[in-house]
Order: sequence, then C-alpha cells, then structure tokens
Amino acid sequence: MGTAHKVISACLRVFEFGCCVIILGILARFFYTLNRIDGPSDSRLVYAISIAAISVALTIILLPPLKYSFHFFPIDFALFICWIVCFALLEDLTGTNTCTSGWFSSYWAVYSNPDTGDTTVVTRRGCSRWRVVLAFSFIVAFAWLLSGFLGCYACAEYHDLDARIARMVKRLAWWKKPKQPDLEKSAAEPREQQLLPKVGPPSTQASGSQA
Repeated sequence: MGTAHKVISACLRVFEFGCCVIILGILARFFYTLNRIDGPSDSRLVYAISIAAISVALTIILLPPLKYSFHFFPIDFALFICWIVCFALLEDLTGTNTCTSGWFSSYWAVYSNPDTGDTTVVTRRGCSRWRVVLAFSFIVAFAWLLSGFLGCYACAEYHDLDARIARMVKRLAWWKKPKQPDLEKSAAEPREQQLLPKVGPPSTQASGSQA
C-alpha cells in the first residue's frame, strides 16, 4: 500500500477524532449542567452525543493506517450517513435563525449556563458553542465520507477487492450448497453411471435397449 494513502488516512482519522471530541465535550458539558438542574433532555441531542461517542471510539481503533483499517470502509460510509442525519436533526431545531430561534432561547440558552448551572439565559458563549456543534457535525460527516472512499480505493487497488467480494458472496450463498444426502447419493453411484448422460425416463431407456 502506498505511503500517501497511509498518511492521508491517518490525517483524516486525527481530524475526525478532533471534531468528534469537541462535539462530545460540548454536549457532555451541556448534559452535565442539565442533570444538575433536572432539566428535560432533548432526544436529538441524545442522538448527537451518542454518535459522537461511537465515532471517538472508532477513530481510536481505526487510527493506525494498517490493512484492517482500510477494510472497514463500510463503517465510514455508515457514519457519514449517521452524521448527516445528526446535522439535519440539529439544524432543524434552530433553522436559519440559529441563536435567535425559539428553541435556542427556550432550551439551549436556558439550560447551558456553564458557571452556576442555574436556569438563567447565557450570553454569546452559549451561541458560539451551539454553532460549533452544528459546524463540526457537518464537517466531520464529509471527513468520514472521504475516509470511506479512500478505504474503498485502497482495497480495490492493493487488496483485490473484487475477489474478496466474490468469495464473501460465495460463502453467504449457503442455500446453493449441495445437501449431505445428495452428496452421499452421488458418491454411492458408479463412476461410469455418473459420467453417462441421462436422456429420458428409465422406462424409455429400457425399452430402447430391448429393441
């Protein structure tokens, strides 16, 4: 495998790790404050922090640019879809108004006071953190997409991806394999009988031989 592929893959993994850690840290701090004041949790933020935690764990596992990390490119595509869905859900909360939207004023700005934990409206710092979550959730989605394309290309170029897929499909097609009784019956038949073609029913062959 080329050195360029390994360097680009490692850089993408580090970038993904950094973005996901930032999102995870901001949302974890928000939920910590939310828990202190027994505030209501938003299901969309729960989804976002869950995806961020999973992404952090996977970037640590896939960070070494080894052979196995490129074979996991389907996970990259799956996380791209998860992050795009996450961004769409978060963006739908505030829309184009962002920090002036009703959800931000009545929820994020109320429950995200990082100093006291009281239900008081925070200032611009709360807005900047929310913008960071939105921006990084969108950016990291395409970082996962690039990692997926890079892994797919590396497998096709260096690891004979077509042959691996063919072997995988052959293994999955278990219903096409001959059953054990059929194998035993075929092994019990004489070799000459196995090689001769069988034309027509047995009764037709018998009458023809008598004639």
